[in-house]
Amino acid sequence: MIKIGINVDNWRHADKSVDYSFAFIAKLGVEYAELEASNGDDFIEGLGYSPYVALNSDPMEIRKKAEKYGLKLSQIDVAFPINRWECIDYIRRGILYASLAGIPRVNTTDGATKVPGLTDAEQLGIIKYHLSQCLPVAENHKIIIDVEPHGPFTTNPEMLLEIVTHFHSPYVRINFDTGNCFISGQDPVKFLEQVADYVSHVHCKDVSAALAAAVRGKETGISASVVPIGQGVIADSIAQCIQLLKKRNWDSVFSIETEGEENVKASVAWLRQQIG
Repeated sequence: MIKIGINVDNWRHADKSVDYSFAFIAKLGVEYAELEASNGDDFIEGLGYSPYVALNSDPMEIRKKAEKYGLKLSQIDVAFPINRWECIDYIRRGILYASLAGIPRVNTTDGATKVPGLTDAEQLGIIKYHLSQCLPVAENHKIIIDVEPHGPFTTNPEMLLEIVTHFHSPYVRINFDTGNCFISGQDPVKFLEQVADYVSHVHCKDVSAALAAAVRGKETGISASVVPIGQGVIADSIAQCIQLLKKRNWDSVFSIETEGEENVKASVAWLRQQIG
């Protein structure tokens, strides 16, 4: 069964706290929230002006906050680029945090650009090595590592599958992203058809006509949709993705990523109609 979730990252530019985000999500009657992590202490978050959670903080506190608002946590984003060595500590700490907080998965991806001076094969090998250093921790704690299409390697479905299938583990999966696939020049429905067996979670973004005209095929990802889900140029593709997953009896979360509370409200209404 497809469930609706909302990423707290939607309040990053609004300078709102996790508590504020949780209260808004709960008021909409949405069951799931997705978290964003900072790998250390963030004074903006500490002052209450960021929805991110510090991995230095007590994960039981975020668990208690979610329970207070009647929410479940679908995923925590620890997406420091996996083609850089710093990702290993970030992902491992994210897994331990998720384990205590009751979050079933963490999310990561490659960087916006390739590392100069290395071939694609060399960089794919580095990505696999970095994930191999995190996988034993994920398996010990039964936390899924989701790899998201958001960079030059992961927005290529063949390369994404090469990364994920390399491990033959149920704890390395895919966080599919409708908007990133489209912006990178791919067809979201065809992309999903290729990778659906490994999709554990979805970031749901739409794309405005202006943004599509300006950067499609030039960028590999967007942080959020600037229009409500269902009011952009890939609304029909998102609807088709929903039907594709429903036919497979897919059971997980479509996490909304869109800027502005009115956009969030409209997105929830549209997704409820499509899923229902």
